[in-house]
Amino acid sequence: MPRKPRELLDGGIYHVYSRGNNQQNLFLDADDFKHYHALLYAMKNRFSIEVFHYCLMSNHVHILVRAGLAGLLCKFMHGVQLSYTRYYKKKYQFVGHLYQGRFRSPRISEESYYLQCGRYIERNPVKAGMVIAAEQYDYSSARYYTLGSQNDLVSPNLYYSQMGSDSVERQKRYREFLKLDEPYAVIVEESLNRV
Repeated sequence: MPRKPRELLDGGIYHVYSRGNNQQNLFLDADDFKHYHALLYAMKNRFSIEVFHYCLMSNHVHILVRAGLAGLLCKFMHGVQLSYTRYYKKKYQFVGHLYQGRFRSPRISEESYYLQCGRYIERNPVKAGMVIAAEQYDYSSARYYTLGSQNDLVSPNLYYSQMGSDSVERQKRYREFLKLDEPYAVIVEESLNRV
Protein backbone atom coordinates (compact mmCIF):
# COMPACT_ATOMS: atom_id res chain seq x y z
CA MET A 1 0.00 0.00 0.00
CA PRO A 2 1.51 3.39 -0.95
CA ARG A 3 2.44 5.86 1.77
CA LYS A 4 0.11 8.77 2.35
CA PRO A 5 1.78 11.93 1.01
CA ARG A 6 2.74 14.58 3.52
CA GLU A 7 0.46 17.60 3.71
CA LEU A 8 2.95 20.45 3.67
CA LEU A 9 2.37 24.18 3.26
CA ASP A 10 4.77 27.01 2.52
CA GLY A 11 5.55 28.73 5.83
CA GLY A 12 3.98 25.87 7.81
CA ILE A 13 5.11 25.04 11.33
CA TYR A 14 5.69 21.34 12.00
CA HIS A 15 6.44 19.15 14.97
CA VAL A 16 8.95 16.74 13.50
CA TYR A 17 9.82 13.59 15.40
CA SER A 18 11.64 10.38 14.69
CA ARG A 19 12.77 7.45 16.77
CA GLY A 20 15.37 4.72 16.56
CA ASN A 21 14.37 1.44 14.94
CA ASN A 22 12.93 -0.93 17.58
CA GLN A 23 13.40 1.99 20.01
CA GLN A 24 17.17 1.51 19.93
CA ASN A 25 19.36 4.41 20.98
CA LEU A 26 20.36 6.90 18.32
CA PHE A 27 22.94 8.58 20.55
CA LEU A 28 25.46 6.56 22.54
CA ASP A 29 27.81 9.31 23.71
CA ALA A 30 28.15 13.10 23.87
CA ASP A 31 29.87 13.24 20.48
CA ASP A 32 26.81 11.65 18.85
CA PHE A 33 24.51 14.35 20.26
CA LYS A 34 26.95 17.06 19.16
CA HIS A 35 27.23 15.61 15.66
CA TYR A 36 23.44 15.50 15.21
CA HIS A 37 23.18 19.07 16.53
CA ALA A 38 25.82 20.19 14.02
CA LEU A 39 23.91 18.48 11.21
CA LEU A 40 20.69 20.24 12.23
CA TYR A 41 22.56 23.56 12.14
CA ALA A 42 24.15 22.89 8.75
CA MET A 43 20.92 21.69 7.13
CA LYS A 44 18.77 24.47 8.59
CA ASN A 45 21.11 26.99 6.95
CA ARG A 46 21.24 25.05 3.69
CA PHE A 47 17.45 24.78 3.36
CA SER A 48 16.34 28.00 5.12
CA ILE A 49 14.54 26.20 7.95
CA GLU A 50 13.78 27.89 11.26
CA VAL A 51 14.22 25.67 14.32
CA PHE A 52 12.15 27.00 17.23
CA HIS A 53 12.51 24.13 19.72
CA TYR A 54 14.28 20.77 19.79
CA CYS A 55 15.16 17.94 22.11
CA LEU A 56 17.52 15.08 21.32
CA MET A 57 16.65 12.11 23.52
CA SER A 58 18.64 8.88 23.56
CA ASN A 59 16.31 7.01 21.22
CA HIS A 60 14.27 9.76 19.53
CA VAL A 61 14.28 13.40 18.49
CA HIS A 62 11.71 16.21 18.51
CA ILE A 63 12.03 19.43 16.50
CA LEU A 64 9.57 22.30 16.01
CA VAL A 65 10.37 23.94 12.68
CA ARG A 66 9.07 26.29 10.03
CA ALA A 67 9.85 25.69 6.37
CA GLY A 68 9.56 28.74 4.12
CA LEU A 69 8.95 26.44 1.14
CA ALA A 70 7.02 23.27 1.94
CA GLY A 71 9.25 20.93 -0.06
CA LEU A 72 12.34 21.97 1.88
CA LEU A 73 11.17 20.31 5.10
CA CYS A 74 11.67 16.84 3.62
CA LYS A 75 15.05 17.84 2.14
CA PHE A 76 16.12 19.20 5.54
CA MET A 77 15.20 16.02 7.41
CA HIS A 78 16.51 13.75 4.66
CA GLY A 79 19.85 15.57 4.82
CA VAL A 80 20.05 15.31 8.61
CA GLN A 81 18.96 11.69 8.88
CA LEU A 82 20.96 10.35 5.94
CA SER A 83 24.13 12.13 7.09
CA TYR A 84 23.66 10.96 10.67
CA THR A 85 22.99 7.37 9.57
CA ARG A 86 26.25 7.34 7.61
CA TYR A 87 28.12 8.73 10.63
CA TYR A 88 26.52 6.21 13.00
CA LYS A 89 27.10 3.20 10.75
CA LYS A 90 30.74 4.09 10.24
CA LYS A 91 31.41 4.85 13.92
CA TYR A 92 29.65 1.79 15.34
CA GLN A 93 30.00 -0.67 12.42
CA PHE A 94 26.21 -0.78 12.43
CA VAL A 95 24.19 -2.64 9.80
CA GLY A 96 20.46 -2.22 9.19
CA HIS A 97 17.87 0.51 9.61
CA LEU A 98 18.74 3.18 12.16
CA TYR A 99 15.32 4.89 12.16
CA GLN A 100 11.90 3.38 12.70
CA GLY A 101 10.13 4.28 9.48
CA ARG A 102 10.00 7.78 8.11
CA PHE A 103 9.91 10.84 10.33
CA ARG A 104 6.53 12.21 11.41
CA SER A 105 5.65 15.84 10.82
CA PRO A 106 2.20 16.93 11.98
CA ARG A 107 1.51 20.57 11.15
CA ILE A 108 0.78 22.85 14.10
CA SER A 109 -2.08 24.80 12.60
CA GLU A 110 -3.20 26.69 15.70
CA GLU A 111 -0.94 29.52 16.78
CA SER A 112 -1.91 28.93 20.41
CA TYR A 113 -0.07 25.57 20.26
CA TYR A 114 3.32 26.93 19.13
CA LEU A 115 4.54 27.49 22.68
CA GLN A 116 2.71 24.45 24.03
CA CYS A 117 4.42 22.22 21.49
CA GLY A 118 7.80 23.74 22.42
CA ARG A 119 7.05 23.04 26.07
CA TYR A 120 6.11 19.44 25.32
CA ILE A 121 9.36 18.96 23.38
CA GLU A 122 11.58 20.45 26.09
CA ARG A 123 9.83 18.58 28.93
CA ASN A 124 10.73 15.17 27.48
CA PRO A 125 13.82 14.69 29.70
CA VAL A 126 11.80 15.75 32.77
CA LYS A 127 9.03 13.30 31.95
CA ALA A 128 11.64 10.55 31.44
CA GLY A 129 13.08 11.28 34.91
CA MET A 130 16.47 12.27 33.53
CA VAL A 131 16.42 15.78 35.03
CA ILE A 132 14.26 17.72 37.48
CA ALA A 133 14.07 20.88 35.36
CA ALA A 134 14.18 21.08 31.56
CA GLU A 135 17.06 23.56 31.56
CA GLN A 136 19.30 20.92 33.20
CA TYR A 137 19.27 18.82 30.04
CA ASP A 138 22.20 19.43 27.69
CA TYR A 139 20.62 18.51 24.36
CA SER A 140 17.56 20.73 23.97
CA SER A 141 16.55 24.32 23.36
CA ALA A 142 15.33 24.80 26.96
CA ARG A 143 18.43 26.73 28.10
CA TYR A 144 17.99 29.19 25.26
CA TYR A 145 14.53 30.15 26.54
CA THR A 146 15.00 29.74 30.29
CA LEU A 147 18.54 31.05 30.80
CA GLY A 148 19.27 33.07 27.67
CA SER A 149 22.09 30.68 26.67
CA GLN A 150 23.56 31.22 23.22
CA ASN A 151 22.33 28.62 20.71
CA ASP A 152 22.85 29.36 17.03
CA LEU A 153 20.49 26.55 16.05
CA VAL A 154 17.43 28.19 17.62
CA SER A 155 15.23 30.94 16.21
CA PRO A 156 12.99 32.44 18.92
CA ASN A 157 9.47 31.05 19.08
CA LEU A 158 7.09 33.58 17.52
CA TYR A 159 5.28 34.09 20.85
CA TYR A 160 8.25 34.03 23.23
CA SER A 161 8.65 37.83 23.06
CA GLN A 162 5.12 38.24 24.46
CA MET A 163 6.07 36.48 27.69
CA GLY A 164 7.68 39.59 29.16
CA SER A 165 8.98 43.08 28.57
CA ASP A 166 12.66 42.09 28.88
CA SER A 167 14.80 38.96 28.67
CA VAL A 168 14.91 38.39 32.46
CA GLU A 169 11.11 38.46 32.73
CA ARG A 170 10.67 36.24 29.65
CA GLN A 171 13.14 33.67 30.97
CA LYS A 172 11.45 33.59 34.38
CA ARG A 173 7.99 33.19 32.87
CA TYR A 174 9.19 30.53 30.47
CA ARG A 175 10.72 28.54 33.36
CA GLU A 176 7.33 28.69 35.07
CA PHE A 177 5.57 27.78 31.82
CA LEU A 178 7.75 24.66 31.44
CA LYS A 179 6.57 23.37 34.81
CA LEU A 180 2.89 23.35 33.80
CA ASP A 181 1.02 20.32 32.52
CA GLU A 182 -0.47 20.89 29.13
CA PRO A 183 -2.99 19.17 26.85
CA TYR A 184 -0.79 19.10 23.74
CA ALA A 185 1.30 16.32 25.31
CA VAL A 186 -1.64 13.92 25.06
CA ILE A 187 -2.02 14.55 21.32
CA VAL A 188 1.68 13.98 20.66
CA GLU A 189 1.89 10.87 22.85
CA GLU A 190 -1.02 9.32 20.98
CA SER A 191 0.76 10.03 17.68
CA LEU A 192 4.04 8.56 18.93
CA ASN A 193 2.30 5.40 20.11
CA ARG A 194 1.02 4.85 16.56
CA VAL A 195 4.55 5.04 15.14
